[in-house]
Amino acid sequence: MNLLQKVERNHGKHSMKFRFCTRFFVSLILMCGYLGAMAQNIQISGVVKDVVGDPLIGVSVLVKGGTKGTSTDYNGFYTISAPADGTLVFSYVGMDTQEVKIGGSKKLDVTMTENGNYIDEVVVIGYGTVKKRDLTGSVSSVKSEDLSLAVAPSVGHALQGKAAGLTISQNSAQPGGGLNIQVRGLGTEIGGTSPLYVVDGFPIVELDQPGTTNERMDAGTQSVLNFINPADIESIEVLKDASATAIYGSRAANGVILITTKRGKEGRTVVSYSGSYSIQQYTDNYDVYNLKEWMNAMNTATWDLWMYENNVYPYGDRTLQEAIDSPKNGLAYKLSFTDKQIAAAGEGTDWLDLITRNGSVQQHNVSVQGGSKNTNFMMSLNYYDNRGIIENSGMKRYSAKINVDQVINKYFKTGVNITASRIANDNTQLGAEEYEKSGMIRAAVQMNPNIPAQDEDGNYPVNPQLPTQPNPASLLLNTDKGLMDRILANAYVTYEPIKDLVFKFSMGMDRAHQSRKTYMPKETLHGGLSDGIATISETDNEKYLIETTGSYMKEFNRNHRINAVVGWSAEFSKDYYVSAGNNGFIT
Repeated sequence: MNLLQKVERNHGKHSMKFRFCTRFFVSLILMCGYLGAMAQNIQISGVVKDVVGDPLIGVSVLVKGGTKGTSTDYNGFYTISAPADGTLVFSYVGMDTQEVKIGGSKKLDVTMTENGNYIDEVVVIGYGTVKKRDLTGSVSSVKSEDLSLAVAPSVGHALQGKAAGLTISQNSAQPGGGLNIQVRGLGTEIGGTSPLYVVDGFPIVELDQPGTTNERMDAGTQSVLNFINPADIESIEVLKDASATAIYGSRAANGVILITTKRGKEGRTVVSYSGSYSIQQYTDNYDVYNLKEWMNAMNTATWDLWMYENNVYPYGDRTLQEAIDSPKNGLAYKLSFTDKQIAAAGEGTDWLDLITRNGSVQQHNVSVQGGSKNTNFMMSLNYYDNRGIIENSGMKRYSAKINVDQVINKYFKTGVNITASRIANDNTQLGAEEYEKSGMIRAAVQMNPNIPAQDEDGNYPVNPQLPTQPNPASLLLNTDKGLMDRILANAYVTYEPIKDLVFKFSMGMDRAHQSRKTYMPKETLHGGLSDGIATISETDNEKYLIETTGSYMKEFNRNHRINAVVGWSAEFSKDYYVSAGNNGFIT
């Protein structure tokens, strides 16, 4: 067999696979953020309308018994992936909630009817409550019975697909990673899109893990609502327009999310428990090239490059025989790997398999709720554990809550709300940056299968085409642990001298202490440059609030009401940060 026949045989056999390989790597880089488990699901779509046939915008569509949800677009259209034998739950403000069994159907159109009781429901708006019939602003309300359908790590995840007009997306692949929650678009040019969060009347702040002096250790963002147990929520109101958010000023430019937690009720004491456990798997939707396939693809790439450099059609006007007879610079075509080398090759290194594992999510809730005529109480404990599908990643949360309300006499009432939590994070490098700052997924995708995880000397070799990019296996040696202790507490006293006139004094605090410890050993690419790099960082965040309000609400009949509120508030905050690092370790 002459050279022309040999290269044509290799080209015909491998060129299609090489081009697919190129597309595969590009696609996998784009899709690497999607890490989840899929059951036997089908894609379902349809249109949701009202009784007169008009499409409904922002209808929440939820897979019953799960956390997956979506909402309808401007044409009332939705699409969602769900089990073929599952049930979809359709809910919309002012409409009766509907449950529709899928039954294997891939198209489900739904007609929703009005809920006659809707206008008499009461929602929280800032410093008071109002019936929905009297609302003039744009408000979406989510009740606890809706949230209980979702087994979610945070309140933000539980809100997905539950409130009309609320857009939620993940911005970090870390367990407990941050969420982009958008109520109504960009509020200010530099202010971002994050809304103001108010928990039991207290505005809370977003807290990410402390930064470090080692810029190559990135913990990503954290969800602002991680410290709250979703099972403790009574209702959530999303205030969208200026008339609804005006009392909070400029900090509410991107909307307000009001969270009200559960309280005790008069009656016998009720003890309840709920728990769940689920398995997570990394879903690889691609047939990743093993070593032999990669070697064949490299031969094809070498062949295509040689033809390009020698101006062979379709890259130029020379024929293949002309290029073989008179190659550019006198360099004849040579295979990167011989057939003998390919036949002797094994499977190589499966980098994605090396850095992933089966993950799990479990949580347990215990609550005690009850009360008498004058005293109501609610207490709860929560444990949440997310073992990430990337090696060494995870998050644990321990939380406790107590709400107590006490009627002193016919004029005075007092109460206290306390939420305490501890969150422990195991961070891995999952950032989307390139080269020396590459995260574990990007590094795994871009490593060749002919490179071992470790060589015979125990070193971690790098990709010769990307010499500054770390070996993914070496990134597993890094240590990055974060810990946050947070307490949110507030107390109030109300005084009602005459019927319908109420004065309220309240004060509270939101205090968080965070620590983060990282170590990059000298066995790693960048740790070796400094004989190991260690950092420790701590933050203290304190916020205090004092408020006094007076409200008068009088209902003359079903159609005439007066509601007036005056108030004064003061906030004080203090933030503390310290970070230190060292290098040059013996081991």
